Amino acid sequence: MTEAPAQVAETHWNDVGIDYDKVLNTDASNVALLSAAVALLPADVKDLLDVGSGTGRLTKLCRDALPGARIVGVDPAPTMVQAAREKFAADPDVSFADGVVEDLSLFPDNSFDAVISSFALHHLELDVYATAAAELFRVLRPGGRFVNADQFCRVMGPVASQERALDILDLLTAKARHYLEHACFERMLLQVDLLPRFMREDGEILTTPEYWGDRLTEAGFEQVTIVSTPPAELYNRVVWAVKPAR
Repeated sequence: MTEAPAQVAETHWNDVGIDYDKVLNTDASNVALLSAAVALLPADVKDLLDVGSGTGRLTKLCRDALPGARIVGVDPAPTMVQAAREKFAADPDVSFADGVVEDLSLFPDNSFDAVISSFALHHLELDVYATAAAELFRVLRPGGRFVNADQFCRVMGPVASQERALDILDLLTAKARHYLEHACFERMLLQVDLLPRFMREDGEILTTPEYWGDRLTEAGFEQVTIVSTPPAELYNRVVWAVKPAR
């Protein structure tokens, strides 16, 4: 495994000033989403890639589910990569690197039995989705599985489209209210702070789950499946697919 970092993108997540793990753990909807994603990993996975691994919160769940696996995380935010490295400093089979999903050149073809991601890929610009799906397909072994747990929207379109803007505004303000009532003030505030970015599609770009599914199909994946997690109205979904076996 080379030490050189892959292409790293600018990301506002390098400057997050909250205890991200603590805040997200108060959010039962996010806990349910991640649990559903981990449950979709085959029990015989030996090599797992966590894309957009952040502080290693999902990585920890994967490690608990797959105690014998080698796990590699990649993320474009160096501060989060460092936090994850510190969290797993005592585990020689878990490592982290700077990287982005659209450039996984750190890894040879057919490197992993499974790739997982959570709340990360909605940061992609739409014009790199096809490249990202192709890279995911490339690094998976035949028969390997990709699992993406993320937040999605119901309507896509140009940023200035009133239909799209109203859908995003309604969806995300409902989420903020839900987080205040059922998670914590900081979780609500994180959603509110990010709302302008979602509205402008400035590093926070929601798609429909079907849009992701179409890109995976175009890349060669099969068995593309969309799973809803509670509460369904928040539009958290798991999109998973399989690279055909030879």
